[in-house]
Amino acid sequence: RFKDQATADIRQHGPYQGTLRDNPCGGAMAAAGVGGYPTVVDTSRTASPHLFKGRTVAIVNDLSTEEQWYLYLKTKELREAVAAGQDLSKFRLRNPEAAVYTIFMEDSTRTKESFRNGAEFHGMKVNVFDAKTSSFQKNETITDTIKMLVGYSIGQSTFVIRSKIEGVCTWLEEAITQYCQLRGFERASFINAGDGRHEHPSQEMLDEYTFLEHKGFDRSSIHLALLGDLFHGRTVHSKVDGLKLYKKVEVDLIAPKELALPEHYEDKMVDAGFIVRRFSSIAEYLEQSKVASIWYFTRLQLERMGDQVLDKAPLLRQAVTMQREFIDKLPQGTKFFHPLPRDARYPTLPFWLDNTEFNGWDRQSQNGYFTRIVMLGMLGGLFGDDFQQLTGQPHESMGSPRGTQRQMSLPHTPDDNLKSSPMKGASDFVREVAPADQKAGDSGSAEAGLMPIQRGIVIERLAEGQSEEQIWGLMYMVRSILGLHGVGGQGVHRPPDRPASGFISVPDFDLRSWGRQPLKKLAAMAPGSTLKDIADGSVRKEFRFLLPPRIYNFREIKCKNEACVSHPNNGQREVDVYFVRVRATVKQKGAGSPAAPTDPDGAWRFECKYCETPHNFYEIWDYKKYYNPSDFTL
Repeated sequence: RFKDQATADIRQHGPYQGTLRDNPCGGAMAAAGVGGYPTVVDTSRTASPHLFKGRTVAIVNDLSTEEQWYLYLKTKELREAVAAGQDLSKFRLRNPEAAVYTIFMEDSTRTKESFRNGAEFHGMKVNVFDAKTSSFQKNETITDTIKMLVGYSIGQSTFVIRSKIEGVCTWLEEAITQYCQLRGFERASFINAGDGRHEHPSQEMLDEYTFLEHKGFDRSSIHLALLGDLFHGRTVHSKVDGLKLYKKVEVDLIAPKELALPEHYEDKMVDAGFIVRRFSSIAEYLEQSKVASIWYFTRLQLERMGDQVLDKAPLLRQAVTMQREFIDKLPQGTKFFHPLPRDARYPTLPFWLDNTEFNGWDRQSQNGYFTRIVMLGMLGGLFGDDFQQLTGQPHESMGSPRGTQRQMSLPHTPDDNLKSSPMKGASDFVREVAPADQKAGDSGSAEAGLMPIQRGIVIERLAEGQSEEQIWGLMYMVRSILGLHGVGGQGVHRPPDRPASGFISVPDFDLRSWGRQPLKKLAAMAPGSTLKDIADGSVRKEFRFLLPPRIYNFREIKCKNEACVSHPNNGQREVDVYFVRVRATVKQKGAGSPAAPTDPDGAWRFECKYCETPHNFYEIWDYKKYYNPSDFTL
């Protein structure tokens, strides 16, 4: 049925280029978390042969490092042409049917105005969308709004969006790409102008351009200090990927613990090979000798924190505010940068610095206009033909890192032994293993004083090494979510050679009745667990579960980030929860000391596809629906 419908759609509309979840002929298969069609498609590439036209910049990684470098070189070329008074015609798109919508659901001056003026520089149709008087106030989803707006221009539409909801542009890129194709519209582009605490990629790109200007466009190394509110500062979060432009990166994080960079961003810096140090204040930082000459300040967003933090506000500000007595301790040539605005009441960069040689933020702010002219020109199809000439890299070697970094796999190949087993559709997260003792059968039940089953399945090693509360909680969750409500037993198994774990026995259960969906749920809930297929009191087959590469469209899962576009609290009804597997880092901690992985193999976790919030495997499940949390706690 699905194949026939897909064939009909292709004949009518052409080859499908979105994601399966958005395809009406694949929706039912996607809802089951299964499918013979691809479920993850790198939509960073447009069907057009042009390198950039129709692409989206939702995160920094939507442009490869060399594509970012191209943007910086093109901006340099534009600035030099302006300074020399040259004709700027070759930098202008000059397409009055191309539209730019600035949709700002949070206040902005620099980002909004630089994009608006950049679009007018190109001669594009500029629409300043007033979110406060729009149908958003009537609970319309942003997807429905964009579907309407994309049809109001003959040419390409580009949407510059700022929102408290995180991951909006990533979602819209998926949903609207297919919508445009089905209706014959030019593919729309989306630029994230800041989404909650997540990212602000265009700000990061103007920052990096400014750093390059300061460094004479030297990419060999950079040493910078990031200070202020690193917890809420999305401009800092974007630097995790933006700084990969340089071969060697040293980052000094200066913030009290209440304002410290979230751990998963620091983990990513370490994974990228950055040398990371931490300090609680400027005073502490200047007590040591290795001081950066590039300082990046951020505004303290104390209004987002609780009363306990607000009570400490004066001390927190003091820790990251430049003082006159610090100036003599700075290296020669030091520059201060700031994404702005400054809080005029409590500026971390005091106004007495404005007319000094330390002021790098005025030039930084002006650079926003020029980098955004170039970004709009790239996505509009004007720039890109000289890519290889400027960067020395062929087009074919470039691509969005996001398209490949989320295709990570465990260090195993699909298990050929599963081809003829009930697990054949789950080879990407199930491995057949040799039974430790084929005759032991249901040994867990026997140890717990329960009658061992003669036929059925036994799930073992649940929550191995965790507390008994966690073990019992996971067993109840597995039973509830997988519908194992019939006869059977469960308990805690305490073997002499490994930590305690839970087991569930289900008599007279035919493993062949399970398809990919319940197997995938079990693997996502209890990676590392094993399943024994019992016949005549002996183990017929034994399987080990691994964390699946991706989990999506299960009604029982939810992103824990309440600001995520997929979170039900945000009312974006079309958005399905989607997690991808990424490698986690375990690192040593200590103020002022380098951060480094302690386990070279790392560990695995899930990451929300939209807001990139990391989750331990059990955090994606709304398990409290399925057992009494006062008795069992995960």
